[in-house]
Amino acid sequence: METPKNSKKQANLAESSLQIPIFYKMMISMLSVSAIPICLVGIMAVGGTGSIIAALGLEGTIVLVTLITLTGVLVCSYYLTRIITGPIVLLSNVANDLSRGILDQPELPISRNDEIGTLSRAFDKMMNTYRLLDTLAKEQQ
Repeated sequence: METPKNSKKQANLAESSLQIPIFYKMMISMLSVSAIPICLVGIMAVGGTGSIIAALGLEGTIVLVTLITLTGVLVCSYYLTRIITGPIVLLSNVANDLSRGILDQPELPISRNDEIGTLSRAFDKMMNTYRLLDTLAKEQQ
């Protein structure tokens, strides 16, 4: 169980740390992916494209650059998908349990300072309020 002192520390840490919106994270990752072919062409230009094109042919070089770029896009897409959808799926599961009256869910693990972290904190407060109201209703009966 968290003590009030620890929860205050976490709240202060969440408020004081830098909050980077998901949009900017996605934009940075897409810009870095778009830089992959530019870097590859630069490396080929510095090292002399003659030997690479001679070994692979022009079509082979284009295919190689395309495959490396696609691999970068897939890796970044997978990473972003996991970052964004993981906490949303967890919130959805807890919301489904809460809608069925299951109140024994633990507090959500909140380690983010973006929009999803803000949503998780608000949902956690709502869940605690709902638990309190449920306890008060049971005591009055």
